[in-house]
Amino acid sequence: MAERILVAEVGLDSRLAGSEAVYTYAAQMDAKVGEAWMVPLGPRRTVGYVLSIKSIFPQELGFPAEHLKPLESRVDGLSLPAATIELVHETAKQTLTPLPICLSLATPPGIKDRLVKVWRSTVEEIPAGLSTAQDEALRGLIAKPLTESKGKSIPQGLMNALKALKKRGLVETVTTLQARSQRAESGAKYQITTDGKLVDSYITKHAKKRPAQVVTLMRLQGSEAVSFSIDELKALGQVSDATIKSLIAEKLLVEPEEGHSVHKTPPTPNNHQGIAIQAISQAISSHTAERFLLFGVTGSGKTEVFLRCAEEALQAGRQVLYLVPEIALTAQVIAQLRERFGERVAVLHSNLSPGERMENWLRVASGDAPVVLGPRSALFAPLSNLGLIVMDEEHEASYKQENAPRYQTKRLAGFLAEKFGCPLVLGSATPSIESFYQAQAGEISLLRLPTRAATAQLPEVFIEDLREAYKDRTASVFSPSLAQALTETLERGEQAILFLNRRAFAPFVTCRDCGHKFECPHCAVSLSLHRKDKKLRCHHCDYQMPVPEICPTCDGERVSAFGIGAERVEQAVTDQFPLAKVTRLDRDVARKKGALEDTIARFRTGDLNVLVGTQMVAKGFDFPNVTLVGVIAADISLNIPDFRASERTFQLLSQVAGRAGRGERPGKVIIQTLSPAHPAILMAQLHDYESFYAKLIQERREAKYPPFYRLVNVLFTGADRKAVYEVSAVGGQRLRLGLPEAEILGPVDCPLPKLSNLYRRHVLVKLAIGSETAPVAKALEGLSTGQVRVITDVDPFNLN
Repeated sequence: MAERILVAEVGLDSRLAGSEAVYTYAAQMDAKVGEAWMVPLGPRRTVGYVLSIKSIFPQELGFPAEHLKPLESRVDGLSLPAATIELVHETAKQTLTPLPICLSLATPPGIKDRLVKVWRSTVEEIPAGLSTAQDEALRGLIAKPLTESKGKSIPQGLMNALKALKKRGLVETVTTLQARSQRAESGAKYQITTDGKLVDSYITKHAKKRPAQVVTLMRLQGSEAVSFSIDELKALGQVSDATIKSLIAEKLLVEPEEGHSVHKTPPTPNNHQGIAIQAISQAISSHTAERFLLFGVTGSGKTEVFLRCAEEALQAGRQVLYLVPEIALTAQVIAQLRERFGERVAVLHSNLSPGERMENWLRVASGDAPVVLGPRSALFAPLSNLGLIVMDEEHEASYKQENAPRYQTKRLAGFLAEKFGCPLVLGSATPSIESFYQAQAGEISLLRLPTRAATAQLPEVFIEDLREAYKDRTASVFSPSLAQALTETLERGEQAILFLNRRAFAPFVTCRDCGHKFECPHCAVSLSLHRKDKKLRCHHCDYQMPVPEICPTCDGERVSAFGIGAERVEQAVTDQFPLAKVTRLDRDVARKKGALEDTIARFRTGDLNVLVGTQMVAKGFDFPNVTLVGVIAADISLNIPDFRASERTFQLLSQVAGRAGRGERPGKVIIQTLSPAHPAILMAQLHDYESFYAKLIQERREAKYPPFYRLVNVLFTGADRKAVYEVSAVGGQRLRLGLPEAEILGPVDCPLPKLSNLYRRHVLVKLAIGSETAPVAKALEGLSTGQVRVITDVDPFNLN
């Protein structure tokens, strides 16, 4: 009987070798799971990661053993910890996604051009029987390894000697990363000057002419004690090298003084903070994978709890993973961690250059940076001894990945917590319904921070009922109360933000004679009127056409726009309020080069006093002079056909309300609505999350939605409508047969049944909590065709 052979299952980059790129190679005895190796792939050599090692009989290979190629050379410094490999496997299992696609999340960025081959000796003494050339080559390697790179070729005579020595086992080759240049390694760092008057003067003087520089300074204010690399400054400011260089030239960005660092004295925790810190610290010291929900209003001091607990983990010699939503990765967040932990903090973010990300990845892998800060992708950092996981603003949608692998950060963070025996702390002022339910059920430990740490007060919120105005046909963009409040705000020299989560001047255009609606030819949506651009535009595929004057169906001339968009609100402010200097901030404005920076800079300096915006204005910058926030139509997000619509509306209104009164003056919020009795609006007015939760959790229970059931959304999409209908029907039938215990809804058209010429239908699978999702994948196996793509989204955040 044939002897067993040792083989390695190696995962390759799915972008290079396809989504199923796991190949079998002959393994050396000392090969380990997680190691990076150079492997042959057809005529090329590429980097692969060992996913598993096993001993098998040759006949188990499925192909002749003589065709089995070996692992070539180990790549030093790029190994993934065993826990990261396990996380990759878990991601594939949870998301029903091929392993190589999940592996790409964990592999370090930008390695291709930095790999070099190194020849080194395996012996310390010269053996007898070598030729003169071999003797000389081996002596050289004993003294110093020889690096072979693209720009540094080895003479043919020496190469022949090295190959002969390698055959005799006297030398070996390894692949390693080429060291960065000394200049790149030292990497100059800069911080915003502590001269606040100089910064404020520059912001006021140059808001119009140098908006990129002004916005960069605004983003850095509050981080004066901390320095950043050039790459970090560019990423945080979302600006170019030229912008940073001009700020350095103006001495607004300065190099930190040698050996000089400013350490702020941490605030003394209040009683509620102290209880939370003690509970989490106990879980750290006992290596317990306990989950906590830190529930506290905005400004209640959640960050200080996170930082104190991070100190506990570091003192125990363990690592900290600090996750934030994409938009919340600001200079102030980085500064808070670096003020406390110095250079031990590594930022992992896709906006950094590949070189910067690679260096930070290596710092984490080596243990030099035990604190990792980043968005959801930081889950896959090469951590080997985690002591604490923080997930701030845990309710945010950006924690769910919307392309493959479609993972839910919270689930994978829970897996890591169990793996390392460390606490997972979820923080939010408006927690997801699922998390708060788990806290109420005792599955998560609930820690409350009921009072604000600072003296600032929550704004006063008023609800304006629009129903009567629509009944007597006196409705306009602004109710009398909001119009009066805006007038008074402007007369006091203060600023206002008007929020409407809908772009354009009007959401649709129709003929008043025959009812013809102008729709996108590529998507099943109405075209929106952009009056300033004189265009009708699709907000999904960007199709556009000139504004029509005559109906193409009946040749009628009564073609009119209906509904309200942000552009119309902007126009109404200009028409009705003589003191207003208004601007608008939405995706249409932001995609014009420099427009975002110009808008923010001029609003901050007071050159503009009314900001009309969509969801973009709900988060991000603080504007101390804003004392009024007006929500033009709170019903828009309520009417989205999604079971999370109420929850998102409450969270969004809470965030928008938080824009008012962030300075010394009290804030006021006016919410205009046709649904004044809706719990999401009523409870947002009262800042009462728990009453809102009590109402919504009952609806979820009755409708069989999370947290009582687990969802899997199966999307069928393709250019051929008939094929999509046929395949989705087969898919629905297979799911019913394969999952008899589950509730299967559909197939039906998606809320957006056609996008970019692709028809869309879906099946919604409702599983009992704790059910495996693998049967879903099994039922759909082989269903994707050249005409129809089948996309499986486990724990979907959107059902559109």
